[in-house]
Amino acid sequence: MIVGRVGKPHGVHGGVIVDIETDFPERLTAGIEVGIGPEEGPERTVCVHSVRYHRGRWLIEWVGIRYRDEIEEWRGLYLFLPEKSLDSLPEGYYYEHHLVGLECRSPDGEALGTITGLDLDPGQIRAVVRRGTREFLVPWVPEIVKNVDMEGGVVTLDPPGGLLDDDSEMA
Repeated sequence: MIVGRVGKPHGVHGGVIVDIETDFPERLTAGIEVGIGPEEGPERTVCVHSVRYHRGRWLIEWVGIRYRDEIEEWRGLYLFLPEKSLDSLPEGYYYEHHLVGLECRSPDGEALGTITGLDLDPGQIRAVVRRGTREFLVPWVPEIVKNVDMEGGVVTLDPPGGLLDDDSEMA
């Protein structure tokens, strides 16, 4: 599970700035093992020595890495943590890759499209729903997202009028 993206080194003692890409940043703590690698998956494992917040991002130092040049090649790579099981997530939380591909239906069973991704805006999460050749942004709020049936592969949506019409096409 990707939780961050490595930025530039910070200081001369092996620290690095990491952009946070998780809803649960508190999971990254000192002593935890993380994977580092390209988006396809981790290529190596390192242990976190310390982590603190720095201007909305993590500033991380690593066990056994003391020099800036040791982590320079990590820039642009991703940090990975083991995925929490869906059972241990708070109610209403899902991993994006579990939602992608789910069919969207209205409460009366009408096909509304398929989820192709999530649009993560600082103020709101929206599902990207493909309907035919078009994509629409659907706010991920309880008033619209009525049910997520992971086993059945269906998300029940009750969108207000106009949300999935031509005037709401994704820019």
